[in-house]
Formats: sequence, structure tokens, C-alpha cells
Amino acid sequence: MQELQKKKLPAQTVISIEHAGAHNDIGKVYHSLYGWATRYSLKAAGPAFTIFLDPPNEIDPASGRFEVCLPVTGSPKADAKVAVKKLPARTVAFGQVKGPYSQISAHYTEMLAWLSAQGWEIVGPPREVYIKHPDAQGKGDPKEFLTEIQFPIAD
Repeated sequence: MQELQKKKLPAQTVISIEHAGAHNDIGKVYHSLYGWATRYSLKAAGPAFTIFLDPPNEIDPASGRFEVCLPVTGSPKADAKVAVKKLPARTVAFGQVKGPYSQISAHYTEMLAWLSAQGWEIVGPPREVYIKHPDAQGKGDPKEFLTEIQFPIAD
């Protein structure tokens, strides 16, 4: 993991789907979200990300709660399947991990220790932002994936 830092994220409109189940389900939930966005001709306004709704020390990869999100432009309308949310601006502590998704969870402990040492207060659930990820067909070299782990912190 690169050196950990903090930054301010702007407010953004996202389409999202909440899901409870195995983390292995994340890809298929994204497939559904991207299909919905394509059906309504929505354009991405940034990289997709997953918000993990369970506390970091209680995340169970076999049965966790998460929300997959895609920032979009325009004014999409929610339906029974997909929510539309305006996420507020916030400050996050972050670090980037290069490599397979299976290596990401090991970095959460490192980040939590670092945040504690800095005296920064976590004020929301963590998210993983997928900067370099598999293509629409699920292909790509996992060694080249780039994921940013973010923890919202108090200003």
C-alpha cells in the first residue's frame, strides 16, 4: 500500500444497489448496476466504488452488507431496483492497493492502526474505489488492478 493520506471529496450523485451476501457477489451486482445505467443512457462521472455497510472489524466476506455505487451525470430517476443518492462532500483518509482484490482486506488492519495513531476519527463506513478493474467482460490482469481504500474522517 502506498503512503496513507487524506483528501476532500466533492458531493456527488450516484446510482446504487444495496446487497447482503458474499463479497464474491460484488461483480454480479455491478453488472446489474451497469446494465441499468446503460438502459437509461447514463454516463459515469467517476470510478465505481463499494461502500461496506458493516463496521470494518465485523466485515464478514461470506455474508456482508454492501452498496455498489456509480457516480453519474444528469438527473436519473430511482426505481425499485436502483437508488439515486446525493452523497455529501467529505474528508477521507485513503491509500491505494495494487493487485488482486483478495489482497485488499489485509490492508484494512494497517489503515485502522494508522488512523488511530494519527488520532483521526472515523465518521462513516469505508469504501473501495476501483480505479483500474476488470473490463465489462470481467477480464483483466489482477496484478494490475488498482483500488483505493477510503475511510471518511472528521474534518
